[in-house]
Amino acid sequence: MMTKTNWLLLVASLPTKPAAARMRLWRGAKAAGCAALRDGAWLLPAAGATKLARLAENVVAAGGSAEILTVVTENEQTTRFAALFDRDGEPRAGTGEIRRLAMADFQGRTWATRKHLWVDRMASAWLIRRFIDRKAKFLWLDNPKKCPKTALGFDFDGAAFTHVGSRVTFEVLMASFGLEGNPALARIAALVHCLDVGGEPPAEAAGIEAVLAGVRTSAGGNDDKLLKEAGRVFDGLHALHKSQQENTNE
Repeated sequence: MMTKTNWLLLVASLPTKPAAARMRLWRGAKAAGCAALRDGAWLLPAAGATKLARLAENVVAAGGSAEILTVVTENEQTTRFAALFDRDGEPRAGTGEIRRLAMADFQGRTWATRKHLWVDRMASAWLIRRFIDRKAKFLWLDNPKKCPKTALGFDFDGAAFTHVGSRVTFEVLMASFGLEGNPALARIAALVHCLDVGGEPPAEAAGIEAVLAGVRTSAGGNDDKLLKEAGRVFDGLHALHKSQQENTNE
């Protein structure tokens, strides 16, 4: 039986300059709980009409254009959209110290996190395979409480690696394995922190969030495919930041 679900989609366009208007839209959309489908396209359940109307008014006042569309989904597409708003299992920050660990003790392991990856989990999985455990295998969990004891959990309550204090999982992994001295990774960490829990957004935040949202949609619920494609985004960011740092040091 087909079950229809209504959503609202804000399609907004703003002049390239001043950049402040685009950043205000991005911050407002994040505060309203919107999911980014692509750059300038923000999704909310139908109950969010007032929030989207307010965002649209702000866009028009800033010299842009905005339109709110009704989107009707069924079954599989509804599940995909709903996953963008699923906060179940989100980690609560611990208060303990972050212990320094030896990478040699964490090679060829199975790492586990919640399925339907989003920014912190995407970036953390990329960091693990790229810098910590190149032979890592990943397990995507329906229920974090059923994480196998032999797996290293990350980014869920009770996981071996999760939020500590103000640090998101990506930052905790960096600190745990002595990667904080890598300037390019530090730039990515600032981006991940902002997109996951908020804070001062780097200039590229809105664009990267839209790219990752597009990659997530195109992956169609396949987290292995999603990690592969998102990994290319983070590889590119790391290469860019590394190059910029090297040019600065010359």
